Amino acid sequence: MSSILTVSQLNRYMAFKLKEDIKLRGLLVKGEISGFTHHMRTGHFYFTLKDRESSVKAVMFSSFASRMSFMPQNGMSVIVMGSLQVFERDGVYQIYVTDIQPDGVGAQFLAFEQLKEKLAAEGLFDTAYKKPLPRFPSKIGIVTAKGGAALQDILNILSRRYPVGEAVIFPCVVQGDYAVESICEALVFADGCGCDVIICGRGGGSPEDLAAFNSEKIARTVFAMQTPVISAVGHETDTTIIDFVSDLRAPTPSAAAELAVPETGTMKSVIAGYESALADALKRLVAEKKHELLIREAKLKNYIPSAEISVRRERTISYEKRLNDAVKAYLDKRRMLVAAKAAELDSLSPLKIMTRGYSLVYKDDRLVRNAAELSADDKVTLKFSDGETQAVILGTDKENG
Repeated sequence: MSSILTVSQLNRYMAFKLKEDIKLRGLLVKGEISGFTHHMRTGHFYFTLKDRESSVKAVMFSSFASRMSFMPQNGMSVIVMGSLQVFERDGVYQIYVTDIQPDGVGAQFLAFEQLKEKLAAEGLFDTAYKKPLPRFPSKIGIVTAKGGAALQDILNILSRRYPVGEAVIFPCVVQGDYAVESICEALVFADGCGCDVIICGRGGGSPEDLAAFNSEKIARTVFAMQTPVISAVGHETDTTIIDFVSDLRAPTPSAAAELAVPETGTMKSVIAGYESALADALKRLVAEKKHELLIREAKLKNYIPSAEISVRRERTISYEKRLNDAVKAYLDKRRMLVAAKAAELDSLSPLKIMTRGYSLVYKDDRLVRNAAELSADDKVTLKFSDGETQAVILGTDKENG
């Protein structure tokens, strides 16, 4: 005759049997989530996993739930990993889940879409909050990896297009566990250093390499900044959360540098426009004052003898001549100042230097700045003011430059 068991003994025995069954460890179960509850105090997930015919309860403790990159939702088709165990108090079995993956859609993509939807609902992407970029920035901040190719691309373009601007580098880690904190710290520091515009980004990479720029913390940091931010993450086909919240999105780091500053020629045109506007304004002022004098002269004829009118007319003509001479002298002085500034800009242009017989050396489309970057047999391109030619390095003398 079988021994009599208490309910507790039965549940305990079933729990033991299920726990010892190797087939019930590391289960992969596919189903649809329903009745999902996120217990805010403990951080645990409770839900039911079901298909068309059956359902099973599931629990995911906070130690595993905190590692999730996305938030499970009712109606979501998923594959859960875990083990089947008995909850002894109620005598029911349930899956103790250690991981959840979306069925058919990657977890990283799902997390991206959920965060994008959340931040959009809060208004972080609204155009009303986008700050305009300065037309002629004095200080350009660059938040990126110190030794990355993206930094060199940005610096090369800034020096070529806008040599009068100051580029300030705020180095940070752009991938890995510390990347989010590092990028946020660099952004906050740059925002407080008087930059007129900030470029934040990195070169291309896998979705995992770019993952830091999908961080909610970075998005909120950029949104709170006082300085306009240009995002420049990866290639044109890469899209990250920072692209939506930044004031302007550039397809590449090189494009970000071009968007951040104008060309020297544009500056010259603007200066010439200001000079013309100033001259027109002074001419209008002289014409207005002359008209006022004529009106007053007409009024005075009724009160002042003609002899005195003649004296005052001569005096007025003298004043008019002195005023015209003063305006001409002022305009000549401003023209000389503009010419000096234009000459200064011309002297900073790499093309101007090249017309004096110098050339620029490029290796693999990158500017060579010193002999240490070259080795024997390296193929290089020599760029002159009127064209370019190819060459091979026979040898280098790095000690003597």
